[in-house]
Amino acid sequence: MRRDLRKEVKIGLLVCAGTLTMEQFFAVPEFIKGVMLGFGICYELIGLLPEEKYQRLKAKKKELFRFR
Repeated sequence: MRRDLRKEVKIGLLVCAGTLTMEQFFAVPEFIKGVMLGFGICYELIGLLPEEKYQRLKAKKKELFRFR
């Protein structure tokens, strides 16, 4: 059974890889590196959630940001 990666996992991997690559070529403050790596790891973890919990999280997010 083939399971495609969700877009959150792909974004997380891209952000983490970009941060580590950027670190090699530019002088980036530690705070910025930490924020970007944290953001990437969070996206990866969200993308790896089981489908049921992922759908519940999406529903909560829509409910939270719904304009009244």
